[in-house]
Amino acid sequence: MLASGDCNIIDAVQKSREQSERRSLLEVPAVKVMAGTLVFLASAGFFGFVALNVAIKHGEKVTVPNVVNMDVVEALDALSKYGLEMRKTGARNSSSIPEDYVVSQEPRSGSVVKEGTAVSVVISMGSKTAEVPNLVGKSLREARVDLTTAGLRVGRFSRIYNASERETVLAQSPPSKQQVPRETPVSMLVSLGHRPREYKTPNFVGLSLEKASALLKSMNVSLGKIQRKTDHSRPQGVILEQSPAPGSFIAEGSSVSLVANALSGQRYRMERKFGVFLYKVPYGFRPKAVRVDLSDTDGKRTIHEGVSEAGSSVAVGFAYSGNCTVKVYVDGVLEAERIFR
Repeated sequence: MLASGDCNIIDAVQKSREQSERRSLLEVPAVKVMAGTLVFLASAGFFGFVALNVAIKHGEKVTVPNVVNMDVVEALDALSKYGLEMRKTGARNSSSIPEDYVVSQEPRSGSVVKEGTAVSVVISMGSKTAEVPNLVGKSLREARVDLTTAGLRVGRFSRIYNASERETVLAQSPPSKQQVPRETPVSMLVSLGHRPREYKTPNFVGLSLEKASALLKSMNVSLGKIQRKTDHSRPQGVILEQSPAPGSFIAEGSSVSLVANALSGQRYRMERKFGVFLYKVPYGFRPKAVRVDLSDTDGKRTIHEGVSEAGSSVAVGFAYSGNCTVKVYVDGVLEAERIFR
């Protein structure tokens, strides 16, 4: 059996143990709460730093470059290097800044702005006037290009023979370096080159086609159109007609047209035949227009044409070679046809 003193000692020990357990239960949650708080604060600090860094980066300041007098492509490239955008806000004429170049900008160069800012620009439409280029001594083709480049048009041009090379510009109006409104036409005097030699046209009538061709070649004149025609009294192949006429002037490089005899006179006379064609004009109340055409080896020709009374007869005598066909037209309509052998 325990003494009263021992009981007191036991009670004291139990109370001490209970207090210790209560302190342990209180201390463990406090540690966890403190740890969670520290993690939250650390996370908040990290994300806050990132957000602040992004905000600072997007708000970075840059200096606006000068893009005046640059063409549109160069200006856009220069602004892009600084993270800036370009916005066209207008266009106007400028006597000093070429077309499609920047005339002005806002903000001006040297201004400090945030990245992503749009720089407003005004684009040049070129001058209202243009300076006339010097065209004298250039080829006509080069002159056309120069006028188009200067914003001018090709006007009228005249041509003259000159010692300068063919198609060379000899004079112009308006003169070079003169300021004129855009689209003004510029007239030019153009060289035809050296004046060609001129000859008096020989008389080719009576010559053979071969001799006439050789003579033309020696004059540096080409043989033009050759036609055939029959002359019963002239040899076959001789020249019957020519154009231009004998004695007129022709220049080097021009041409002469000739008419040559188709058949020899002797052969033609042996084949020559004669005939008479009789035709009675249809009855009616008014005169009729009658035309008689003949076709044979010599070609087609009209052997009668006139106005005949209705009901009258028309007699036409004619010569022909080989076989021939005679056709009669009354008031323009084919009314009769006959073949002669």
